Amino acid sequence: MTIGELLEMPALSELKLVAGKTGIHRIISTVTVIDAPDGVIWCKGGEFVITSGFALKDGSHLIMTLIQQLVACKASGLGIKTERYIKSIPPEVLEFAEQQSFPIIFVPNRYAFCDIINPVLSLIVNRQSALLMQASKIHKTFQEMAVNSNSIPEILKTLSSLLNCSAAFVDIHFRNCYYSDQESPLAKRVMGLKFESLMQEAFPQYNYYVVKNKSENFGYLLMEPLGGGEIDESVAQTAIEYAAVVLILRMQTRISNQHIEEKYRDAFLEDLLLNNVKTENEIHNRAQLYGWNFKSGGVVVVIDINNIKKYYLKSLDAQTNQRLEGFTQSIYAVSIQCMLDAFPDAKYYKQSDTVAFIISARESDRDAVYDQLEKVFNTVRQKLVNRVSFTITMGVGEYMENIRDIHLSYEQARTAINLGYQLEMFDCALFYSRLGVYRLLATTAHTPESEDFFVRYVKPLMDYDAKNHTNLLDTLGMVIKYGWNLKEASGALFIHYNTVKYRFSKICELLGLDLRDHEGRLAVEIALKMYMINTHHWA
Repeated sequence: MTIGELLEMPALSELKLVAGKTGIHRIISTVTVIDAPDGVIWCKGGEFVITSGFALKDGSHLIMTLIQQLVACKASGLGIKTERYIKSIPPEVLEFAEQQSFPIIFVPNRYAFCDIINPVLSLIVNRQSALLMQASKIHKTFQEMAVNSNSIPEILKTLSSLLNCSAAFVDIHFRNCYYSDQESPLAKRVMGLKFESLMQEAFPQYNYYVVKNKSENFGYLLMEPLGGGEIDESVAQTAIEYAAVVLILRMQTRISNQHIEEKYRDAFLEDLLLNNVKTENEIHNRAQLYGWNFKSGGVVVVIDINNIKKYYLKSLDAQTNQRLEGFTQSIYAVSIQCMLDAFPDAKYYKQSDTVAFIISARESDRDAVYDQLEKVFNTVRQKLVNRVSFTITMGVGEYMENIRDIHLSYEQARTAINLGYQLEMFDCALFYSRLGVYRLLATTAHTPESEDFFVRYVKPLMDYDAKNHTNLLDTLGMVIKYGWNLKEASGALFIHYNTVKYRFSKICELLGLDLRDHEGRLAVEIALKMYMINTHHWA
């Protein structure tokens, strides 16, 4: 109870406040009597102190000292009899009490100490008993909810009824919001905001409580101001804490179920990508368990973290290993989020340093998939550039009409990434369908045969260019690029057509070939592409 409530008790109607009016909100935890000079040493805080003034009768300075000591030990107030040993309270004492918001109450001489102590303690004990009963009821209510697996909205409705205010739970793991009443102003306000902006725009307007344990933050309880003014703060806090405990249990159950589902889901995707399924019916039946539809076929996209595995070949300390895991999880999180933003129905499967996606699209939308994937890759790059110290490569297979063949698209996406490693092409998107003959040539890179091709068809031009400061090799590359059309090549090189004709004639002379012949052209073109692979030059 408070000093103000004490003064309003009918049994104590003759007590009068003489100083410290602004402190009547002070909480009384007990009542005690001090009539000894050193009685303050037993004060713990929260006491309403009563005195007859016997220990203060020898000087007004003793009253000031007592008040100062009571203020210091956080007593609630002082009730003093001024009709026996002390006839009046000095003005400076009253002024000090006003400054400190410390209530001083006049107690008529007819009141025995027990006349004050008994009703006040009786009220305090009764209130504490009522609070304990409320706390017990709250405990039992939420205990039953924990045992009976009530849903999150049901937990919020119970909390709302106890506190007489609307409540919401912001789930940061599954990125969802739940409400005690979807028609409440709180619910409508939260529903009108994007999830990412909730903390900045909604939290300042409401009371909120963090729902977490020692290792994980699950979300936030949002509440309107407590209703009615009849709810004790400690009771409200108890209800919120019990609700948070049940929410944590519910979230842990949901997360555990998610992990189990992910385990079986990942096993299914792994079987798909590694061709470990027997029939097409098996694929569609297993997909139906997760609400998936693969009847439109699909394409596989693999995002690879460039060269992260080489760090695991070294002796790692715990801190470095933790940093690498942090980078990996950041890349996974950003890649998955960006991919799902562009392709909400995409399925993904995480491995040690790659994450594979299966994307299905209607036939009319398939041409746009590849353009959209390039945009996704650029978005992922931009988001990661200042967050991690690794680059990524996106490998994209070809679209498979039948989901039974999706493993082929996966193999193609991995081939594109592996070719990127051979060419030292990182931080880019590699589409298998655009790799052309490089897909075949990469398998013979750095072999004796490829070296023979280099010596026969490329080295003579390189040696001549180095000796005579010419550009025959570049000219040959441009001629090949423009389909052996000398006129178009001259335009691309910004030189006269006759100059290109002369250079082309010189190339034929140095190689001992008639490059009007198809076989000669094919050999030179293959040799030049092989040279680009061996020297890590992309064309």
